Amino acid sequence: MRLSAPVVFRLRWASGPGAGRRGGIHARYIATRPGAARGEEPADPLVHARYLDERPGSTGLFGPDPGRPPELGHIQGGVRAAPWHWQMVLSLREDDARMLGLGSPADWRDLARRVLPQAAAALGLPPEALRWAAAVHHRAGHPHVHVLAWLPPGGPARAPAWSRAELRAVRRIVVRETYGPLRVQAVAQKTAERDFLLSAGRLNLAALRRAALEAQAEAPGPGRLPPAFPRADLRALARRVEALHAELPTRGQVRLAYMPPDVRAAARGCACWILERPQMAPALSAMEAAVRDLAAFYQAGPAAGDGAWDRARADVRDRIAQAVLRAAAAGPAHVPAGGAETLLRAAHRALEAGRLRAEARAELGRPEEERAARERAADMGLQLRR
Repeated sequence: MRLSAPVVFRLRWASGPGAGRRGGIHARYIATRPGAARGEEPADPLVHARYLDERPGSTGLFGPDPGRPPELGHIQGGVRAAPWHWQMVLSLREDDARMLGLGSPADWRDLARRVLPQAAAALGLPPEALRWAAAVHHRAGHPHVHVLAWLPPGGPARAPAWSRAELRAVRRIVVRETYGPLRVQAVAQKTAERDFLLSAGRLNLAALRRAALEAQAEAPGPGRLPPAFPRADLRALARRVEALHAELPTRGQVRLAYMPPDVRAAARGCACWILERPQMAPALSAMEAAVRDLAAFYQAGPAAGDGAWDRARADVRDRIAQAVLRAAAAGPAHVPAGGAETLLRAAHRALEAGRLRAEARAELGRPEEERAARERAADMGLQLRR
């Protein structure tokens, strides 16, 4: 719904000698001009006809009280007694007025009764202190309402001129009240579009997140950086690898599964020694937590994840044992020259890969509601317990 033209709000004031007389003339003009809507228009047409015919001084004037239409003579007397008065006009194009629910004089009267008390407050006046009367003029293609406002003698004192801030404030009130139906529809449409975009964004993010988790479950990334290992551990590991080199078969593939039982046991013993290093403890603990979290979706009880963790630990042990065999097969000359540290870093990467793989699988297996709750908690810096 789009308007063809904005609402027009015009203001002027009259003060000084003759202002009251000019105000009385203006009151008669807006009340009796051809096209001025007459009376409050009761719903019953018979009552309306009698109202227009019998009410003394029936004019197009209306005021704050729908039950007491003002008398032209009283309005003229009030304006003449005031040192100055305001004259305002609110107008719209007729097609825009109908679109905004201002299709009848009663609609325009309601609009004026909503605007004037708020305008008085914007001018720093108590709404009950402002005196005003208005009339609706339905000129073809251009309906509008004239407002005549003043302050009675003995009321609040202020100058007729408005500051720029006051004028902007009253204009905002006029626009807000005039465009009320349009604003409601625009806000509803904006809210619907925003919700749609947010929903689409969440779905897209959820799809991207799931794709990332699936990729991580299949091929984990590098994970955290490996820690620094002391020289004593590097020398001890080098000696273990050198001893294993002497036991390796002279032919065949260097694969843990193909090794003789004693060589396989030695490689696994070396891998267990690596896993027992203090520098490995954080990665090992994180991997265990992820594995147990995943196992909890399929088993119940306090020992639900014991078997899963035993299997996962054995798997990472054998991965490290395979790396130990490759280092031993390269020959003892390569191990002291940085090979031991490379081997420890490879072991740490294997632990991190196991952790990332288990975390991704646990997240993929988590119900959507729980996952959303955990994401919201993470945004707030909280941690939910299972």
